[in-house]
Amino acid sequence: MSQKKIDRRSKESMVQFLNDHFRYNTMNSWNGSTSYAHCIKLHNLGLSSEQLDKAFKVIQTDIWDELDMQIQDFVTQMHGAYTIGSNGRSGGYLVLLSSEWKSTGYKSYCRTCYQRNYKACGNTEGDNTCGSCRATGDQGRVNYAMPPRQLSVSHAGIDDEGDFEDWSMEQLRARVNVVEAFDSACDDILVAFLDMLEMDVVEETIMVPEKRYVLQTSHAQ
Repeated sequence: MSQKKIDRRSKESMVQFLNDHFRYNTMNSWNGSTSYAHCIKLHNLGLSSEQLDKAFKVIQTDIWDELDMQIQDFVTQMHGAYTIGSNGRSGGYLVLLSSEWKSTGYKSYCRTCYQRNYKACGNTEGDNTCGSCRATGDQGRVNYAMPPRQLSVSHAGIDDEGDFEDWSMEQLRARVNVVEAFDSACDDILVAFLDMLEMDVVEETIMVPEKRYVLQTSHAQ
């Protein structure tokens, strides 16, 4: 997937790099929104027949749980402004998406039951009583040292028009930096996936608790 280094002194070179980059839909094809992307369909990865057989077994597992570290590293590198999503049938494409860190609004949580609260604790006695389990004092609510936040992801297209002629050199360099970082992150995701092919896929039986209503003899007098 890796791209060659781009001459950031040349506007023509940077524009060509951005215009020639593979793109894919950010949502459904009818939406018309596209962004920079990479195809990760198994048959396009240059796998041997043995690796391909193993890959079809591996993708039956929750592979995105295993690959999330590479995506989160990219989000951190981009300071939350961009992330990587999957799209297409069976998630066969990695797509660059815009994103933004947003506060959840929670300001405190209960140290006993971990119920979160939109209100901060004050300094008066009993002010930190949990509304759920009623724990208070040292066992009650406490303010977050750093209020929690969540990543808000946009599926709007990025550079759909491909019209870079009016962009400044600084703007072009900034965009090239983002897309090259995206390319590098996709390489890391591919390497991590190939490492997964060295692992064994085993079948587990998980017992799922089920709640149901039954009749029993009444003990009422």
